[in-house]
Amino acid sequence: MKNNRKSIIIYLLLVFTISYLFEILAVMPWYAKVNSGEITDTTRVALVMALVSACMFIPTVSVLLTRVITNDWKNCYLRPNFKGNLVPYLIGWFGPLVLVVIGAAVWFAFNPEAFTSFTNPYAEKVPGVGGIVIFVALLLLSPLLNCVACFGEEWGWRGFLMPRLHEEYSFFKASMLTGLIWGLWHAPLIAAGHNYHQIYGISSVWMVLAAIGAMCILSMVLAVLFGYISERAHSVWPAVLAHGCLNGVAGLPLMFTSVMYDPTSLTDGTQSPFNPFVGPLSTGIIGGCAFIVVAVIILIVMHRRERKESA
Repeated sequence: MKNNRKSIIIYLLLVFTISYLFEILAVMPWYAKVNSGEITDTTRVALVMALVSACMFIPTVSVLLTRVITNDWKNCYLRPNFKGNLVPYLIGWFGPLVLVVIGAAVWFAFNPEAFTSFTNPYAEKVPGVGGIVIFVALLLLSPLLNCVACFGEEWGWRGFLMPRLHEEYSFFKASMLTGLIWGLWHAPLIAAGHNYHQIYGISSVWMVLAAIGAMCILSMVLAVLFGYISERAHSVWPAVLAHGCLNGVAGLPLMFTSVMYDPTSLTDGTQSPFNPFVGPLSTGIIGGCAFIVVAVIILIVMHRRERKESA
């Protein structure tokens, strides 16, 4: 237990130090300029997005450094363990897509005036059959298309931190702690406008803190689902697929909404149904309602299982 806690502390020191230095010094200033509209040049925007993607590999780098420092290579969670674990992989591949669609549908039920037919965001017309087929194919392949970058994060959170915390605590506590840490890890990017568009220096400090808090809640909800399927397979790969699927389909509801989020709508009195704290994206309480329900069910199931095992 002592060595386990030592590894956790070393990992957290590494992942937060490296990430915060890189995000605050190299990523945050440029990302804020992109979100505020100050930077519109395609090349520079692509460079900023590449820097954001680079952040996703820091947890894996931190795991490698931790394992080298502690000379501990057990329980790496790298074997796929396909045999007998079809369900976790199916959940990882398709689950986030289904939950995003359900959450968006609930949000549109409350905001029917915001719903529009499927449109191309880069052209004011409905795409042809070929375009729709390609779009659906990309959605279904998003777990594979995003798996490299998502592995960069998941080997840190679900392949290292979550299993080790679960050795110390119940599944509930381990997943909540993992999610809280994961959410706080995003803090500089959230302050720069990632996910919630509350930009430090433009939005009020309270709105930025609210965005960071919302990200922590979202991360705790996702940590339950991602942690559960990885633990069932004793492998990081179902969580990698789930993370890749979510990243690929997260913006899907915007393809069906006729309004875009206006960051000033929360402060200048104007009303816009698109609020990232609410929906239709899964970052909001309504857009993410399906994820919340599934997380609660998983926590109940795991609590009963652990209580039965300890009896």
